[in-house]
Amino acid sequence: MMIKVLNIIDSLNAGGAESLLKNFLIEAKQYDDFKIDVCLLYSKNIFKEDLEKNNITVFDLDLKFKYDFTGILKIVSLIRKNNYDIVHVHLFPADLFVAIASLFLPKSIKFIFSEHSVYNRRRSLKVYKPIDCFVYSRYDKIICVSNQVKLVLNAYIQGTKNKSVVIKNAIPIDSNFLEIPKIYDVLFVGRLEDAKGVDVLIKAIAILKQKFNLQIKVAILGDGSKRVYLENLSKQLGVDNEIAFLGVQKDVQSFMASSKIFVLPSRWEGLPMVILEAMANRLPIIATPVGGITEIINDGVDGILVEPENPELLADKIYLLLNNENLRLDISRKAFDKVKTEYCISKFTAQMLSLYKENFKSNESYL
Repeated sequence: MMIKVLNIIDSLNAGGAESLLKNFLIEAKQYDDFKIDVCLLYSKNIFKEDLEKNNITVFDLDLKFKYDFTGILKIVSLIRKNNYDIVHVHLFPADLFVAIASLFLPKSIKFIFSEHSVYNRRRSLKVYKPIDCFVYSRYDKIICVSNQVKLVLNAYIQGTKNKSVVIKNAIPIDSNFLEIPKIYDVLFVGRLEDAKGVDVLIKAIAILKQKFNLQIKVAILGDGSKRVYLENLSKQLGVDNEIAFLGVQKDVQSFMASSKIFVLPSRWEGLPMVILEAMANRLPIIATPVGGITEIINDGVDGILVEPENPELLADKIYLLLNNENLRLDISRKAFDKVKTEYCISKFTAQMLSLYKENFKSNESYL
């Protein structure tokens, strides 16, 4: 029997959750016993074309603002019209919209939510906790992208313990590797928000310039609410000529191939997809030991970890890697071996589809 699944996410704009979903949907196309569609709340769709090329149905609700609650009615209508067995939700406010929508849908439908991070701003405000308790109560399973994400979620809302499972993020792995000239010394990819610590990286670059008189070229890929602040900070610290803010780029792999080091100085994380992408592209990584990063990187073996909020130490580690090609090669080779073994998309897809089947079987009591 065909199992019909609808994945609902805010958008298919650049981001870790979005990239993971895109890769999963494409990989899952080879399984004939599943029909998996995707629904977007908002029309920001850098990956939409990739899905449509693979004959994956994409519904775009085209909501015009974040809390457009007409989206709830559209979700109810879409699910009823297509008779989905499972609804799998990612990110906020999609989780809120679907939690409310579930009140008006058949009990036979199973609702799954993927928790992608250890932190969001709502958790710091007590007024939001009753809302979060309601939202999580409407999901039959919660998929956590790392053990740390599960631990933090379960501590925040006790009722999630018995329905939380860990399925770690993953990416497609290409064993073919073409060595090309390096254009950038340091690469950052991610949202330009407080969580990612890009300001710490900029300060580290300024220290490198002052301390070592180092001529360095840095590429920052991504966008966000802190972009103007970060661009101004780079000017204030005199490193605006060293740092290029390149915005959202679809072909991140080409930048990884043409960079010497990847740096992710995050203040908090779930299990960042971009680290897996860097490992798969044989790019040595410097990151912080937050969230699920310590579950990926063994410090000094397949990456380097530095404490958050420490631009001086970050500068020293960047200098160390830039001046030691053998160390860069050793770290990147070990990182590639790990990601190929433990974080490949085929393994992730098999785990996810197995979970779908388990939940579909539990539907049968309603049929």
